[in-house]
Amino acid sequence: MVSRYDKFVAYLIILQRAFSQGSACPPGWKNWNQSCYAIYFNRVSWMDASEFCESRGSHLVMPNSQPENDFIWRMMTERLKSLSGAGVWIGCKRKSADSSFVCAGNEGMSYTNWAPGNPKNKETPVCALYGVDGEGKWKSVGCTPRIGRNVVCEMPTAPRMYCMTADENGRLVNDLP
Repeated sequence: MVSRYDKFVAYLIILQRAFSQGSACPPGWKNWNQSCYAIYFNRVSWMDASEFCESRGSHLVMPNSQPENDFIWRMMTERLKSLSGAGVWIGCKRKSADSSFVCAGNEGMSYTNWAPGNPKNKETPVCALYGVDGEGKWKSVGCTPRIGRNVVCEMPTAPRMYCMTADENGRLVNDLP
């Protein structure tokens, strides 16, 4: 025989699963496919951009697929009609000409969208960025350029939390107006 308590617990699990499909981003961030993105027009070096994102509990953007890359490019161009020649940093860096790019979380690149002729081997270290002239194509440039670049930060979405009250019989109480 199933007790009232067991039914109550099962009901709460069902509610949790039904409501946990949604996820939330901080105010001002855009939600896409279980990640949150925010663009900042702070022209800074790659290292400063990386530290800026980390100070917000996130990391420099790192597209992992063509649809994600397209979303980020659209978000950037919607927010700034012209990227003003600066481009936007991507969270990948190569320390030397004979090393591989390492991305946020010390991962290799699972997806790339390099513009023709990129990545270049001239400078080290080399960092990745969205170029201003390539419909979401990436370029490699020195990590401390004379012109700073813009920043897009990325973080995973947070699950939405719902609180419910139960009466002494274990029934949910709707105490909202």
